[in-house]
Amino acid sequence: MILPERGRTLRNDEWTPLIDMLLDAQHVVITTHENSDGDGLGSEVALALVLKSLGKEVSIVNPTEVPPNYQFLKGLYGITHFNPRSEEEIQDLSLSDVCILLDANLRDRMGPLWPHVSFSREIGRMKVLCIDHHLEPDDFADVMVCESYASSAGELVYDLVNALGERLSRELISPKVAEALYVAIMTDTGSFRFPKTSPYVYGIAGDLVGKGADPSEIYDRIYNSLTPSALKLLGAALSSIAILDDGLISWLFISQQMIRDTGSKMFDTDLIIRYLLSVPSVKIAVLIVEMPDGRTKASFRSRGRIFVNQLAKKYGGGGHMNAAGCLFQFASDKARKVLLDDVRLFLKEQ
Repeated sequence: MILPERGRTLRNDEWTPLIDMLLDAQHVVITTHENSDGDGLGSEVALALVLKSLGKEVSIVNPTEVPPNYQFLKGLYGITHFNPRSEEEIQDLSLSDVCILLDANLRDRMGPLWPHVSFSREIGRMKVLCIDHHLEPDDFADVMVCESYASSAGELVYDLVNALGERLSRELISPKVAEALYVAIMTDTGSFRFPKTSPYVYGIAGDLVGKGADPSEIYDRIYNSLTPSALKLLGAALSSIAILDDGLISWLFISQQMIRDTGSKMFDTDLIIRYLLSVPSVKIAVLIVEMPDGRTKASFRSRGRIFVNQLAKKYGGGGHMNAAGCLFQFASDKARKVLLDDVRLFLKEQ
């Protein structure tokens, strides 16, 4: 595992083990975490385009569907939603030389893909690579590049592509690759406003714009494409936000009933959490969503040096210092009671 010190990028030669494996492979499958976002999707589309240009057979196979506001990425490169009951899809996956997980460093984030990837690896057919920027990775990959100081997986894929281009003496960032990488980096930096948006990240953004990415069009496609039902859910959610503990905690629960009443979808809930941290006094924002199968999803955001990834880790989740999440294996009534007590205690300890 390559874990460089904070505040620098990997040298090109430090990408060598991963590049060697990619160049030796013929059939590559790329995936990202469940409930994919702009960073995971943009990173995998960019890397798929680059490897395809090198003559590789490349498939993007994800554990969950692509959200509507990222559907345009499927026009750059096809993305498949894995069906664990399809023998054909299982066989195609098992015959790959390399599986690359992007924007996640926990094996369970691969969802239904992991058992099949794990089996193929055990019998010697497949190598597993991981490129990520979250904290506290699992040790499951043959080659893992996990740089927690990086702003996004897209930043790391950008560095990888440049290192690969130097190795082959080729320019590998086409306009489509630039567009996909810009999506990845823009979304995971909160449109270049989060703390990890370093001068280097701004330099990457400028390079990608110079190579064909259109910032205005990309932003409009992602953030100005809400459906009427998503707007209804947003309105219902905003009217239900609770500000607790003298303004230190913002708290919102979204039930399946609320989703049904507004005609919205589960992925529409992902657009809401950014509003929970908009009150200046709030230190921790908590979004709780009742899942269709009875489980409960929780997302956390924080200000300053409040490590909400540690809170998520307690329940088997993870993420960044200021943005993390987890999935409770029980109903929302119990999850809300347990979680509120823990958030209050956690905030006192912080």
